[in-house]
Amino acid sequence: MKPNSKIMIIYASFGDGHIKAARALLESFTALGYNNIQLIDLLELTHPRINFASRWLYLKSSSYAPKGYGWFYTLTNSTKQSRVSNHIYHSFGKKKMLEEWNSEKPELIIHTFPYLTADELKFQSGQGVPTLTVITDYVLHSRWLHENTSHYCVGSDTIKAQMLAAGVPEHKISVTGIPVHSKFFDKEDKAAICDIWGFEPDRSRVLLMAGAYGVQRSLKLMISTVREETTSDLIVVCGKNKKLRKRLEREYYNEKRIHVIGYTDKVHELMTISDCLISKAGGITLTEALVKNLPTIVFQPIPGQEEGNAQFLSGLGVLGIANDKYSLTRELYNALNLNRNRNMKQASASVCFKQSSMRIVEEALKLTGLVEKGSEWTVNERKAAQIHA
Repeated sequence: MKPNSKIMIIYASFGDGHIKAARALLESFTALGYNNIQLIDLLELTHPRINFASRWLYLKSSSYAPKGYGWFYTLTNSTKQSRVSNHIYHSFGKKKMLEEWNSEKPELIIHTFPYLTADELKFQSGQGVPTLTVITDYVLHSRWLHENTSHYCVGSDTIKAQMLAAGVPEHKISVTGIPVHSKFFDKEDKAAICDIWGFEPDRSRVLLMAGAYGVQRSLKLMISTVREETTSDLIVVCGKNKKLRKRLEREYYNEKRIHVIGYTDKVHELMTISDCLISKAGGITLTEALVKNLPTIVFQPIPGQEEGNAQFLSGLGVLGIANDKYSLTRELYNALNLNRNRNMKQASASVCFKQSSMRIVEEALKLTGLVEKGSEWTVNERKAAQIHA
């Protein structure tokens, strides 16, 4: 594959994780000299009204009717589903995808969201463009699986085992870790970052992420628990929810320990200067925290993939799960306690893959024939990988 070869990365704007995964891969491809990369929000491009309605339903159901969302997630998670239902699900955007396919002639297509339209087109057209699916959770859902997928990159050996049990051939699966941007791997000066943000460098800080759209449940309970049960400062990131940010700014205007922030692309800096993270259990956010070696608490995980992510990582001792004020207080003590904190950091090494996005790009290039298994990269490619290591 030549540096100007076309590569398509298909994502969806359900939350912020899938686009962040796509951008992490874009960065790694660019570091290796591949500049003809197209990121496509396929459902938004082809069916904007359906996309808006689906996103609205996802955000509302996961926030205000989590049990219903979990029921639907479980109902649709079966490796024995009808081939007809999978045809329908993975056919969203098929016409537009075919147009892009014929006009752009990509040499590689990557999915970071389980709308596997390119794989469905391969079933109908017989075209041989390699496709790579990057699973961005630590729990498997059958929507990620398609018989025409050329290769999968996954975040853990557990996911691989589940896929093998579902009948996916072992040679199609690589355990690479979940992709995050290289800036999360950078060693940063904590004092310098505190100076930039206006924080006191010697203070303990808890970072509370409300999600990209600021729909975290029980936000007020979490804030009051940190304020009442710890001496730490609290940084609340409201995401794109401007109303939430303004409301919290008004409510905590006189609280010197509480700092309210809107959407930011500097989360890596906030994680660097924090001692603990309270977050929803999105696969990308949790992986970013793992990379930053930041003790994490998931509060009231949403049934479905987020609950699965939290339970998997909790089982490894990487994070704590809280469902009420009492358990949140306990987990805050564990995360901020030096010895417990050290144990959580040590446990994270078991599932944290260094430079996962570059590993995924290497697997992608193997699919195109540029890098054969067991062969060496070119000198420039090796240098780029080392720079990001």
